[in-house]
Amino acid sequence: MRAALLLLSLVIATPLALASDVIDVARSFPDGGGYNWTAGATGVKEPVDFKGARLLEATEGGSFCCGYTFAVAMRVAEERSLLKDKSVEDARKFLKDWYGAPGGDKTLVVLAVENLGIGEAVPFEDAQTGDFVQLWREGGSGHSVIFLKWIEEDGQRVGFRYRSSQKLTDGIGDRTEYFSDAPGLNGRVLREETYVCRLNEK
Repeated sequence: MRAALLLLSLVIATPLALASDVIDVARSFPDGGGYNWTAGATGVKEPVDFKGARLLEATEGGSFCCGYTFAVAMRVAEERSLLKDKSVEDARKFLKDWYGAPGGDKTLVVLAVENLGIGEAVPFEDAQTGDFVQLWREGGSGHSVIFLKWIEEDGQRVGFRYRSSQKLTDGIGDRTEYFSDAPGLNGRVLREETYVCRLNEK
C-alpha cells in the first residue's frame, strides 16, 4: 500500500499532471465564438483584468490566437499564485511580450514568461500537454497555441495537435498541423521555428 501511495504521489507531481489545470482552463472557454483578426481587435471575447486594472477589453465578433492563449496563461498563473508579487505594469509588459512587442523576438510566449519570471523555455522535442507554443510556418505566418499531443506516423513525429483560436475553427477549437518536412502531409510548420514554454508550478 505504501509503495502504491508513493507511486501515486509521483504521478501527481509530474508536469503532465500539473498541466491538467492549463487544459481545464483552456477548455473552460467554449469552442467557436468567431474569429476576429482585424485592426483594433484585442483577441478576447471577455475582458482580462489584473489587480483592478483592465489589461484587455472584450472585442465583439470573436477572438484570435494571442488573445486566447494570453487569457488562459493569465488565469492559470493567477490560480498558481505566480503573479502575487507582480505589478500591473509587469502584467502590461507581459502582455506586450506575449503579443510580440517591437524589439522582441520570434519566441514571443517564451520571451514573455521568462521576462516575467513565471516560466521557462522547453526544448521543442520535450513539449507536453499544457505547454504554450509559438509556431511559425513557411511563408512567414505564425500562431500562438496550447500544445495537446504529438501526431506520429511510423514512429516519427510528423505534427501536433493544439488548442487555439483560428479561422478554420471559427474561433476557439482544436486543430492538427503538420511539419513542412513530413512527406505527403502538406504541412507548413517549421520545426526549427517552433518555440515552447512551460509555466512554473507554484
